[in-house]
Amino acid sequence: MIGRRCLVAAVAGAVAAGAFVGCGSSDSSPIPTAPGAASSTQAPVTTTVPAATSSASTSPTTATVPSENTTAPKADRVLEVPSHAAPTIDGVIESGEWDRAAITTMTDDRRLLWMHDGEALFVALEGTRIGAVNLALAIDDEIWILHSSAALGSARYQRSLPEWTLAHGFSWCCRSATDSTARLALLEEEGWQANIGFTGDEGVVEYQVDLPWNGALAAVSFQTESADPAFWPEDLTAAAREDLVGPPPATRSFDLNEWYTLEAIDV
Repeated sequence: MIGRRCLVAAVAGAVAAGAFVGCGSSDSSPIPTAPGAASSTQAPVTTTVPAATSSASTSPTTATVPSENTTAPKADRVLEVPSHAAPTIDGVIESGEWDRAAITTMTDDRRLLWMHDGEALFVALEGTRIGAVNLALAIDDEIWILHSSAALGSARYQRSLPEWTLAHGFSWCCRSATDSTARLALLEEEGWQANIGFTGDEGVVEYQVDLPWNGALAAVSFQTESADPAFWPEDLTAAAREDLVGPPPATRSFDLNEWYTLEAIDV
């Protein structure tokens, strides 16, 4: 357990920097750290995002990504999200919990599972490596980046053409592996929750999103300290991938035409 916690803390240091106030507390640790782990103020590890390859995508639909920078979604990039009973957000994919989920694949062959219960969106990331996950959702004139590693936190951007302006950076919370109080408070306050990296099965992260997600645009990144980041959609350009990793700058461009529109369906 200690080894897993140290790994998650190290990964978190590679994707976040700067002092942030912890959610619901006065915690000002500069990076998400596991319980009992020492805080660090060292500079984050620089991540080089590899260029997108020309290999065939296993995303639900395919499209040619235009070279221009536009925030308009593409009509043929739609992910149909089927209905199913709500899973338990604990980092464990139990038998039958995700049987009806839509499945997409990241650039490292890691699977993403998508479903809804008539209200909330549920997303699960499968795998065997602990890392840092960013689930990005563009909802109307806002973009939320929902982060899970050794802690939970969100960054939010607001539309201010021609770019997006940071409304708030990450505030870290929910480090406990046993007490769900902070996670439930986050769900009440911001409309989402997830398990943290060293709970449940190794490499599995489950999200619940109560934000108005139906019709939103989505993209996902996953990264560790020792490997190149992975992305969904798989055919994101290098510029679009850069927008999904690292500390949030004051402004970003966000090529939303490369993301997928989420569409709720009943099955």
